[in-house]
Amino acid sequence: MNYERCVQINFILFANNYELFLYLCNMKRIKTGFLYYVFATLLLAVIFGSYIIGDSLVSSMDFMGWLFFLTSCLAHAALLVLVLFLLFYLPWALLRLPRLAAVLFVSTTSLLSMVSFVNMQVYKIYRFHINGFIMNLLTGPGAGDIFDFDTKLYLTEGAMLVGILSLCIVLWFLASRMAGSCRKACLMGSTMFFIGSLLVANGLYVYGSFVMRPAIVKSARLVPYYFPLSATGFLRDLGFERKVLEIDGDLAGDGDLNYPLHELRVDTSQSKRPNVVFILIDSWSRRALTEECMPNLWKLAHEERWYDNHVSCSNGTRYAVFGLFTGVQPYYYSVFEASRTSPVFIDCLIGQHYDFRAYPSATLRAPDFRRILFHRLSDLRTDTEGDTSFERDLRIKDDLIADLPKLKNSEKPFFAFIFFDLLHAYSLPKELLNRFQPSWEYGNFSVLNNDMDPTPFWNLYRNSAYQTDKMVGELIDAMKAAGLYDNTLVYITGDHAQEYNENHKNYWGHNSNFSTYQIGVPLIVHEPGDSVPQHFTHRTTHYDFVPTMLHDYLGVQNPIEDYTAGRLLSDTTQRLWHFVGNELRYAFLVEGDTILTKEGAGYVEVTDAKLNPVENYHIKPKAFNEAMEQLNRFFK
Repeated sequence: MNYERCVQINFILFANNYELFLYLCNMKRIKTGFLYYVFATLLLAVIFGSYIIGDSLVSSMDFMGWLFFLTSCLAHAALLVLVLFLLFYLPWALLRLPRLAAVLFVSTTSLLSMVSFVNMQVYKIYRFHINGFIMNLLTGPGAGDIFDFDTKLYLTEGAMLVGILSLCIVLWFLASRMAGSCRKACLMGSTMFFIGSLLVANGLYVYGSFVMRPAIVKSARLVPYYFPLSATGFLRDLGFERKVLEIDGDLAGDGDLNYPLHELRVDTSQSKRPNVVFILIDSWSRRALTEECMPNLWKLAHEERWYDNHVSCSNGTRYAVFGLFTGVQPYYYSVFEASRTSPVFIDCLIGQHYDFRAYPSATLRAPDFRRILFHRLSDLRTDTEGDTSFERDLRIKDDLIADLPKLKNSEKPFFAFIFFDLLHAYSLPKELLNRFQPSWEYGNFSVLNNDMDPTPFWNLYRNSAYQTDKMVGELIDAMKAAGLYDNTLVYITGDHAQEYNENHKNYWGHNSNFSTYQIGVPLIVHEPGDSVPQHFTHRTTHYDFVPTMLHDYLGVQNPIEDYTAGRLLSDTTQRLWHFVGNELRYAFLVEGDTILTKEGAGYVEVTDAKLNPVENYHIKPKAFNEAMEQLNRFFK
């Protein structure tokens, strides 16, 4: 088919569709419904816009932020009401059932508007929109323990909802009266206005999320269940350089965060701080820490402090590393990213003149930890040369060993962060796959299923773990040979774990559930001058790293609640309602390791520790309320 023929066909299709549009515009009942669609969209947009009233974000909004927020409210409302128009009005109107169409459209629009208004109240309390947790509370016993409102408040809220319902009905009669005099140009103009708002909102978010403009990124969180277009990866692939907007010091951290709650008070009387080596192993499963698989770390665990009930704060690298270095839940990830807030741990290292060294196998630019966590460290190493993760792991191990004499002779204490990647990438040469057999040569994810024998895949992982163990063993031996080990604090843990269908639910790898097999990681700690082996079985978490460092070693005098969601590693009290996940999909671990997972769609899935469904589970309202207060306490 030639080009001219294609143009002719497209013109005919456009002309026919346009004629259909004109025909529909001439039908009064269709015009009435479309006018009501316009009025209902404006009403819902006003409700969405009111979410920002009284929010601390107002103080940091600029022109572009306001333009994005207002067009987002309008575009999101237009899309939601359009769904109602297409489902509950247009089909029935075309079937010549105008009364039924009117009742359905007005009823569903009223319900959407009232739910949006109620959701605003929920958001102002909990900083998230209505989801399965809230619905579980409302439908479960004891809801009055948390929603204890007086009669006046019930009457006020009821009056507001009746007012919204009445307004929705009035708007229908207004649309009916205006339909006869409404011209096609008016309908076309309204349509183009909504489409323009959609394009402007998404265009601004593509720009704002690429350069991390705070007013845009932060305000998107206010609009309920709104997911604007982001094209960061696509723009990078096209060759655009991500030049993140620099933020003035007065603005950094403004708008949403109140972190730390109070300015840190640091005892500077201690003349020398300990050196710190933080060894992070990507995808390190507890099951791999055995004498056969990882003999060096197995021996070290029995010589030092071994925490064998340690859990991550996420099942993926991005949010797990964030929780480790900030001490707060990944729920705050985008707020930290947008406000360019530096973790207090990094601030303390800088304030106490630590020499911070990073040895990453995978790049620190994807995820962009360089910008999110370490932006105050201007000369930080972010990349390592090597074709495979195995080659890069060897290089970062050798580089840190080569730097040890210089670090020892420095007058400054040092913090060395080394991040091994082999357990995540399975990039071993064939000649190193012989220790555990049978073994795959690579991760053949296409053949995974619930009935297959995981042994070859698991042995590939164990062969990789064995080589990682050799590297860590060489590093520890080099520290001892350099005379650094005895006066250096050493942490060895994983960002998250790696599942091999242990629960027999066809889960493999990570980032898919919050069972122990994806968040349970080893933790081995060597303390300076401490040579007494200790084995701890109480629950510890990734959030505990920051408070233990600041309180025990960096001289911070504040209560740990001022700057972290964690506790001291030595604290044996229960870590109930442990938050794990990210902003959109997260879970709480509660009594008996029951997992309450809030899925992205908003519903709650309740399972036991082995991912078996727990029927008729009702969240305890008081415990939930306390957990939410703790989760949100670093918001203004």
